Amino acid sequence: MSHQYHHYIPRFLLRNFAIDKYERIFYEVNIAQQQYESRKKAELLQIYDRKKDKLGISLIANTYGYWDMYKDLNNTDVMHVEEKLSKLEGSVAITIKKILKASQEKNKVVLLRKYLEDLRKFLFVMNYRNNHRWFQFTGDNFDFITRSMVNDFMQQQNLQRPEEVWLQNIREILDTPHWEVKDNMKIFKIDRDDYNQRMVECFLIIWQAGENDEFIVTSNGFGIFEGVSGNMFGSPFGFAYHTFYVLSPKLVLVLCPSHFRKEVGETELLYKCFGGQRSIFENVPHPAAIPKHVGRVKPTSFSESSNKPKLNITDPIDLKSHLFDAVLKSNGIETRWNDEFTFSFVKIDSATVHLVNIILLNEVGPDLVLTFLSHPNLYKTIVKYNKHYKDSVKKDFTNLKKKLRTELNRTHKDDLHLRRKIPENSTFTWNFREIN
Repeated sequence: MSHQYHHYIPRFLLRNFAIDKYERIFYEVNIAQQQYESRKKAELLQIYDRKKDKLGISLIANTYGYWDMYKDLNNTDVMHVEEKLSKLEGSVAITIKKILKASQEKNKVVLLRKYLEDLRKFLFVMNYRNNHRWFQFTGDNFDFITRSMVNDFMQQQNLQRPEEVWLQNIREILDTPHWEVKDNMKIFKIDRDDYNQRMVECFLIIWQAGENDEFIVTSNGFGIFEGVSGNMFGSPFGFAYHTFYVLSPKLVLVLCPSHFRKEVGETELLYKCFGGQRSIFENVPHPAAIPKHVGRVKPTSFSESSNKPKLNITDPIDLKSHLFDAVLKSNGIETRWNDEFTFSFVKIDSATVHLVNIILLNEVGPDLVLTFLSHPNLYKTIVKYNKHYKDSVKKDFTNLKKKLRTELNRTHKDDLHLRRKIPENSTFTWNFREIN
C-alpha cells in the first residue's frame, strides 16, 4: 500500500515564507543559474526546530505534515479525504492569492460569499488538523468528561477508535455546506459547537504588518486565540476574543465575536461575563466587511410580540449571526453565492504585530517548529517576547536568541567582507529583495 506525506499546513501557504521571498546574497550574473537557484529557494523555509534546538532550513515538501494523516482504511478509496481537502485547498489558494495581491496594490479586497464560506471552512480545518488536535485523537488524550462524550459518539456512529472520529469529522465538514455544519449530527458535538462559535458567529478582519515587521508561523499556530481560558466543571474552557490565522509575513486573518463590532458595541458586557478580563487588542481597529447583496425578496416583518430589532439595510449585515436569516429577510434581502464583501486591510503598528507573535510563541510545545522570513525580525520578536512575559510563565528561547545573534553577526561580517572584494568593474550584483 502506497504512503503519502500529508501537510497540516499546506504548501501554498508555506511558499509565502519561502527563502526566495527574502534574500541577501552575492551571485555572478548567469541567467540559467539564477533560474535554477530561484526554483530551489522557492521550496525552502528558514525554520527553528525547538526539539533539536536547531536553526536552519527545511524543504517545504517535508515540513508541517505526517505520513498518511487522512488515510481512511474503512473506505475502498483510502485517500478520499485527502482528495476532498485538495479541492477545498485549491479554491482557497485562489482566494488567498487574491488577498495577498490586493494587499500589495490597494487598501481593500472584495470577496464573494461562496469563496468566503470556503475560506472559513478552510480556517477551521487548518486548526482542526494541526498536530496538537490530531495527537489528541490518535493518542486518546482527553479529559474525563470529553473522553466519555467521545466514547458515546463512537458507539452511536459505529466507530472503533478516537482517530476515526477525527477523520469522520473532517470528512463531514468538507461534505457539508458551511451554514449546515452546526446541524450535522455525524460531527462530534464539541466540534460542531466550536465550528458554529468561530466560523459562523464571529466576523472576519484582516490585519497587515508594516514595512519593518513580520508575522511568524508555528506548528500549532493556526487557530491560536487571545481571550479567556481556564477550567469549568473539571474540563478545559476557553473563549476567544481574537483567533489568529497567519497567511504570510505581512497578513493575518482574525476572527472576532460580534461584540467587537462598533455597530454592536457590547465589549463591556462581554468583559463583564468573564470577570472583567479585557482584550489586549481592544484598541486595534475592527472594521467589519461591508456587504453588497444582489438578492432582493419581498420584505417580511417581525411579529409584534418579537423584541428582535429590524435592521437598516444600509448598515453592515451579520451583527448577530443567529438572527442572520431573519434580519435579512425582514429587510427584503436573500443571500446569494455572489454577494460581495469588501474587506479593508487594517495597518497595525509594530507593538500589535509583536503581540500576535508573542501569543503564538507562548502556546508552543517542546516539539515546536517555527517558520520565519528574516533573522532580524525574528530576533526582534524574541526580544519583545522576553520583555513581555514574566519568568514564571514564559517559554525559554534563550538558545534561539543566541543562535540568531550569532547568525546576524556572521551575516554582517560576510557582507562587509564580500563588499570589499568586489572589483570596480565586476560582473557581480548586490541583490536585496523583500516582501511588501
